[in-house]
Amino acid sequence: MKRFLLSVILSIGCPLLLLLGIYLWTDPFRCLHEFDINDIDATNREYLSTELFLRNYPTQHYNAFIFSSSRGGGFNTYTWQTYIGKDTRPFLFQAWGESLTGIELKMDYLDKHDVEIKHAIIMFDIPGTFGKGQLPHEALGLKHWIFTNNSKFTYNAIQFYNFIQKPSFWIKNIRKTLAHSKEACSSDTIFNDWEGDNYLNYATLPPQDSLKKCSDMTRRTFYAKLNSVKDSTQRVSQPVINGKFVKQLQHMKAILDKQNTDYHIVLSPAICYLNPAVNPADLEIIEDILGKERVHDYTGRNELTEDYNNFSDPNHFGLRVGYLIMQDIYGNR
Repeated sequence: MKRFLLSVILSIGCPLLLLLGIYLWTDPFRCLHEFDINDIDATNREYLSTELFLRNYPTQHYNAFIFSSSRGGGFNTYTWQTYIGKDTRPFLFQAWGESLTGIELKMDYLDKHDVEIKHAIIMFDIPGTFGKGQLPHEALGLKHWIFTNNSKFTYNAIQFYNFIQKPSFWIKNIRKTLAHSKEACSSDTIFNDWEGDNYLNYATLPPQDSLKKCSDMTRRTFYAKLNSVKDSTQRVSQPVINGKFVKQLQHMKAILDKQNTDYHIVLSPAICYLNPAVNPADLEIIEDILGKERVHDYTGRNELTEDYNNFSDPNHFGLRVGYLIMQDIYGNR
């Protein structure tokens, strides 16, 4: 019996120890060692955004924030500065698949640490922001430990668990480590814009993104799917805002009021033929709590969402749309 138990322990323990060694050596999510902007992992956008904020805040003193999911990549903070003032220091607080809880935690952290939120754009994806995975454990959306009650050890233990489930990561990161290669950061290293060259031509209307960067196969597949539903009736999302979300929205409003923040809520656009419009009941709740004049609904059919050339894929709008949204919110100055 003892020999059997020993063989079981060895058969399970040895591979785990080997994988732990690979994890510690390769640091696949770039979250074990001191933050290096020139050696990041784009998969871990939540961590990247947070560490960039922590590293830069002592010198940048950010006071304007865009809280968003991946869709926030369509915003240009340098364009935003032209509306809110060149003396402001904006930051794109972006996380893949960002949830309402994630946004609330970030706002709460900033407020409790006396970080001024002079201006804010808060993006809600319908229905994603109010989805079930409010505090996901997957590598894609795991929240930085400064926003949760978890320790850094717990954070890395969860990421190690994520790592061992992705065999493709093992070989990729071993090769990368052996080659001493680093992943060049494509995002802006000051304001965290996803497009690193956003500081160029920020005052002019960008061109449409379309699907030009995609392969011919991807474009053909996408257009075929789009055309199959193009004439269908616009779908409306099922109601997603429950009592818990109402309390969270109220807490966010309290922070914004306390900070006297000039804020705007953006219900993000996506290609209308493939994505639902916000449910009227949810829209009413958001407007009642956060102020109808501050809520900007770009879901459903409208000038932006009916033109698929404004998008890089069905869900993500390009810089042209972000530019037009800011122009709509703040006026054509």
